[in-house]
Amino acid sequence: MAEAKARLRAAMRARRAGLSPADVAAASAAVGRRLQSLPAMAEARRVAAYLAVRGEVPLDGLLDGERREVFTLPRVVGDDLEFVAWRDGQTLEPGAFGIPEPVGGEVVAFADHDLVLVPLTAFDGGCHRLGQGGGFYDRALAALAPDAARPVTVGVAHSFQQVDVVPRDSWDVPLDAVVTETGLVIAEGGPLA
Repeated sequence: MAEAKARLRAAMRARRAGLSPADVAAASAAVGRRLQSLPAMAEARRVAAYLAVRGEVPLDGLLDGERREVFTLPRVVGDDLEFVAWRDGQTLEPGAFGIPEPVGGEVVAFADHDLVLVPLTAFDGGCHRLGQGGGFYDRALAALAPDAARPVTVGVAHSFQQVDVVPRDSWDVPLDAVVTETGLVIAEGGPLA
């Protein structure tokens, strides 16, 4: 399983690396429009986002647009993520993986989010996600109390990142939906179905 995941990650990372800045900008604009038209996004007051690296679909236009009660950005703390309220002009520094992370700021509990936008390297029609390999988002989702309200999780990707089947382990947690520049994939039986 680990080898299949590693091969798929490498293939998708190589494809993302081959994208031109114009392709990435166009995907970002299209994804932003799709997200803004998604009712779960329109109704969300607390939204976890991310800062794109290595060819991920940027959410910059979304972060600069209509303000929510709060947008948060992830920060790595040991083996976990914490989500920090983000404001324009807030200081960012490279974190554990060279990804920009907020310095200081109010930590917002993962369970207190209405919507979580999740980067990924590959996904399938069941909204199973292949992440970067650290398991951070899977641990955050698995740590939620079984009877607690769960944030809606929406993966963000380029359409070419969709594959027939994502190799997965028992601890991998599927998303509720995945948005790309060309469409929206919704998990059967999830809150968006």
